[in-house]
Amino acid sequence: MPEEVEAMGRTLDEAKRNAAEQLGLPVERCEFEIVEQANKGLFAKTNFRVRATPATEAAAPEPVEAPEAPEPKRAVVEAPKVEKEPEAASGDEHEEDEEVVVATEKDAEAVVAMIQGLFEAAGFDVQVVGQTINDRYVNLDLSGEDTDRLIDSKNPVIDSVQYLGNAMIPRAVGRGVRLTLDTQRHREKRTEVLEKLARDIGEAVLKRQQEAVLDPLPAHERRIIHRALMAMEGIETYSEGDEPNRRVVISPKRD
Repeated sequence: MPEEVEAMGRTLDEAKRNAAEQLGLPVERCEFEIVEQANKGLFAKTNFRVRATPATEAAAPEPVEAPEAPEPKRAVVEAPKVEKEPEAASGDEHEEDEEVVVATEKDAEAVVAMIQGLFEAAGFDVQVVGQTINDRYVNLDLSGEDTDRLIDSKNPVIDSVQYLGNAMIPRAVGRGVRLTLDTQRHREKRTEVLEKLARDIGEAVLKRQQEAVLDPLPAHERRIIHRALMAMEGIETYSEGDEPNRRVVISPKRD
């Protein structure tokens, strides 16, 4: 997790949400400082820039607004389309549980039984063939005759099953435990595609000095884009819009 990020938004609240998203924290667990408030020009979209850090204890006092600064010229180029996948699970963008949750082997066994039952009820020839535990996450690897149907690009099912599974977990296991499903390295391949897309668009933005707006993406995929470009000089990213149409903007970094 980065210790400090800067983000932009058309409103102060949106800028705060964008910064919190890059930190992987809810807004209430971040401290903010307004770095810049831009004038509202005819074509201006971004009016606030904030600096955010993880909160140490209590929330920071309301920041004092910085002097207004002129808005630089901005142009928009549409990024190549990314095929949108369903949200992997509600709440992926911001972890809202205050307590630290660690899944147990007993939790994992209950999650495996629950998911196996879902596939059997749906008539899918899919079996859980591997499991790992990473803090609150129970990660399941799937195999079987119908795994191709789970990741069919025209009608992906794996994310819908994962979403349903996470919705059922509070009753089956307890609040805070989370589930991820994978098969045939689907998640890894998807991450590689998104990281390459981010780098390619970032280079185009640097060359043209024009921002690029991606198609709407789920929260966990927006984080992949943000992280892929954190180390690229001269580039900054932020998200705008509301779910389910929230999208990443890749922009030339201001001096």
